[in-house]
Amino acid sequence: MDARMMGILESFENNSLGLDDTFQFKCRGCGKCCNNREDILLTARDLYNIAKELCRTIEEVFERYCESYVGSSSRIPIVRLKPSGPENKCPLLYNKRCIVHKNKPVVCALFPLGRATGMMKTENGPEKPDDMKPKYFVQPIECGTLNQTHTVRSWLGQFGIPAEDEFYEVWTDTVTSISDFFRRIEKKNVTPKTMGILWSAAFSMLYFQFDTKKDLLPQFRENRAKLLDFIAKTEEMADMFFGGGQVG
Repeated sequence: MDARMMGILESFENNSLGLDDTFQFKCRGCGKCCNNREDILLTARDLYNIAKELCRTIEEVFERYCESYVGSSSRIPIVRLKPSGPENKCPLLYNKRCIVHKNKPVVCALFPLGRATGMMKTENGPEKPDDMKPKYFVQPIECGTLNQTHTVRSWLGQFGIPAEDEFYEVWTDTVTSISDFFRRIEKKNVTPKTMGILWSAAFSMLYFQFDTKKDLLPQFRENRAKLLDFIAKTEEMADMFFGGGQVG
């Protein structure tokens, strides 16, 4: 883990903020936060919004600005903006300005805030994975000034990010379920060819099968249902026909 990510993790663990808590920051428009970035991970909503803003298809946006890989820990397909040039700058940065500013990825719109999901304790004490709430925190800041005070709620509102973000909750629950599936299925000694087919199917349904002329959330919920059904049937077949042997 690099120093920047260690700093973000420490901020999350030690400095979480509520929606009406305040922080200080003023952007100077220097573009520094867009350099040395290999960690701008995209959700389906990010790809959808960028495609709408640029009047391109989601596939075109992915081919031009993104790359994908399978997470070493999560084991799910992940999409990130592909850094460019010697400064590893965001490919959406042009003359120090974001070309999709009004619809930039949420991780960028939130900056200097970060958002993560952690399990919240219930009244009886134990943690419940299905009762996850987003937490906000101030990331280590190396640009801008501290001349303005904001609440988390007002900062979210600047980019139309709802305080009760239904897509974020559904997305987080979905990728958690898919991650659990891939971890389980890999333990069944699945062949690399079969894993490739499963990853490809999940990748397509998670990120690409959306019409930018229609609202995203209903489409995502429909894709989620199809994907979870596909996962359930795949795992059932693996257990029924292959047991602990090699699948595929």
